[in-house]
Amino acid sequence: MADSNQVEATPDDTFWQLTDNFIAHANQLASANDVGVVNASFIFASARFNTYIIASQCGTKEAFETEKTAALDYFVNQYKIALTEHMAEVQKNFDQYISPKA
Repeated sequence: MADSNQVEATPDDTFWQLTDNFIAHANQLASANDVGVVNASFIFASARFNTYIIASQCGTKEAFETEKTAALDYFVNQYKIALTEHMAEVQKNFDQYISPKA
């Protein structure tokens, strides 16, 4: 985002614990619901939270209007980086992560 006060978060123990908690919760929900619905709601919830963060950091409707394109580019790029990295990891270790259904 264009705000020079915005600091990139670096992964630390809290980051990884929160990530594990989100995944565990999604897995729990997927055990009782359609995995596609869980996935779609996870993406929607993330977008909703990201939008709240952007708006609350901007403080005004005018600043939000000014920053929203840069914020959108930032979040889409971050998601693409993460998804690309995870896909490469799963492809490399596919047989360890995905067991054939009997």
